[in-house]
Amino acid sequence: MNIRTSRRAAAALLSLALLPATLAGATVAQARTPSPEPKVTVGEQTTDPQKVRDFWTAERVQEALANEKKDQAAFDRKSAAATGESRRRPVEQIRPAQSAPAVSGRTIAPLAAGSVVPEMPYAQPVPFPQSQPAVMVGKILFTAKDGTTHGCTGSSIVTANKNTVWTAGHCVHPGDGSGAEGFYNDIVFIPGFKKNDQAPEGYDAPWGEWAARAKVAPTAWTADGDMFWGDMAAFTVVPPAGYTNLTDTLGAFGYKFGSGPDWSDIIDAGFPGDGYQRTDMDGFTQFYCTGNAQDATPFFPVDDRLEVDCDMGHGASGGPMSTPEGQIVGANSHGEEDSAGNISSALLYSSAHADNAIDVINRIGTLS
Repeated sequence: MNIRTSRRAAAALLSLALLPATLAGATVAQARTPSPEPKVTVGEQTTDPQKVRDFWTAERVQEALANEKKDQAAFDRKSAAATGESRRRPVEQIRPAQSAPAVSGRTIAPLAAGSVVPEMPYAQPVPFPQSQPAVMVGKILFTAKDGTTHGCTGSSIVTANKNTVWTAGHCVHPGDGSGAEGFYNDIVFIPGFKKNDQAPEGYDAPWGEWAARAKVAPTAWTADGDMFWGDMAAFTVVPPAGYTNLTDTLGAFGYKFGSGPDWSDIIDAGFPGDGYQRTDMDGFTQFYCTGNAQDATPFFPVDDRLEVDCDMGHGASGGPMSTPEGQIVGANSHGEEDSAGNISSALLYSSAHADNAIDVINRIGTLS
């Protein structure tokens, strides 16, 4: 996926490898409750989990990473056209979000108090990417309806089932009106994903490969492909042999949905296959940026997307935008590209995580 933003942020925060910890006694803060209007679409991956894991050969993984770039080019051009359309949409179409609780994360590695870094829009590789808590962010691989393979990013998130991954809507569904039947197949979440030419699959999976089961996305996404308010999704996973559940194994981000687009000291992480004026990103390596998030179009209330200064590109889609406290407030959705499909800025955008995000997290928490 593609993403970019230019904002002057305050001193950013801890590196992803130092994400909040000792949050195990998670407390609940104030955020938002879902309004009755938003709806979600629910699907199920019925393929045997081991068959899903076996599907991902080295050749298919390489194809997936190569396809990430082609996928996002068309998507980013669509988002640019839709931005102009959003400015013509009547303000009456805006639904105010209702209030609801925010949830703190649960991490396993200890927090290094006071370890902060300056604002960092130039993405850096995550230190210790195969260790906790960096492994709360992982690679997503999936098969589209035409049989081609693709990749994204996702993250473990707190739910009652302890087996949930948060990502972008376009990482699980094309947003083309195909409903529950349109969800992608062979979805797998791989924490600690890293290239290894000596491994049969061509990559390391030190924390196992977690095949998806239940999938939930806003109907705003599945029916209309709304990247302003709907490009988010969640899916449950099946623990591989030897593991109990995702949260107790990796830790999990909390979340704060419905609190607007403006945030200080955001950590943005993903597995980009390229970036703005970058040649060192391959889709196998987790990178992160730090800085502020702001309203992408502050004078247009129909568009409450988050915008972050970060030069990650295709493949980072679905990666979390999180606070220093480990709460997800957005997910990488799209960036800016020229007509040739080349990344044209260092801006990254997330759909507004408001009522639709609340509905998704509430629904996925009831599934297994």
